[in-house]
Amino acid sequence: MNVPAPPQGFKKREQRTALLTLIPILAFHLMMIVLPSVNTLVSSFTNWNGLGTKDIIGLQNYRELLGDPNFSLAIMNNIRWMGMFLSIPILLSMLIGYMLSHAPRGHIILRACYFLPYVISAAIAGKIFASFYNPYFGINIAFEALGLDFLVRDWLAPTNALVSVAIVDMWHWWGFLLVIFISALQQIDPMLYESAEVEGANELQKIWYIMIPSIQKTLVFIILVTMVWSISTFEYVWVMTKGSPGSELLSTMLYKNALFKYRAGYACAISIVQGSLALIIFGVFGLIRRKMED
Repeated sequence: MNVPAPPQGFKKREQRTALLTLIPILAFHLMMIVLPSVNTLVSSFTNWNGLGTKDIIGLQNYRELLGDPNFSLAIMNNIRWMGMFLSIPILLSMLIGYMLSHAPRGHIILRACYFLPYVISAAIAGKIFASFYNPYFGINIAFEALGLDFLVRDWLAPTNALVSVAIVDMWHWWGFLLVIFISALQQIDPMLYESAEVEGANELQKIWYIMIPSIQKTLVFIILVTMVWSISTFEYVWVMTKGSPGSELLSTMLYKNALFKYRAGYACAISIVQGSLALIIFGVFGLIRRKMED
């Protein structure tokens, strides 16, 4: 039976209703995303102090960034941070997720325990771990008592600060990745593992030939999120070290220039660089995803 097409007037009313429902969302996006972004871009070409008028100085802030040793150090520290988080947390959460997805019982309790650090405030966790790292009454005392004197050091000194803070942030971050991996692993057909077992495959072969290809898209997504987040990470570094020379990142450099040095225009230039790096990463992964779908 042929269903009659709706009247033309009905279609127009439906389109108008759809547009009206989108107006609040578009207005919110314009006020909270577009306008602040444009303002940041314009401010990056000024010597604005955050309070007074904005005087246009062209590309001077960007030229200064290229010659600023703190900026070069921050870029290198962000790259080091990204490298650490693209390895240990991803591998750990993937392997633990694989084991939990095959656990016969108790896996729900374990998932909750592993995810718990992610919901703890960064300010609280950072302060607690900063006290652990204290060279006079922290974990050094435990190392000395165990005879591990070679591990005794100032953990938040410039030479050790970045790795020390990264360890704490990994403790917080990997539980989030674990939940995502478990969700992806639960979509794998158990018959694939059973067939591989019948063929004599060991656990490593199951992981390499079944698990990883099956969660390939999830893995790409996690790598993308980790890389973008690594560029903008801030909380644990600031709480534990205040962006000391050994742990200076783009975000801490931006924060100090904007709020302590009253160089909001310079901070906006740093923000534009951060955003540009994130857009480049999104673009590269967009191409990779397109090739994967093809």
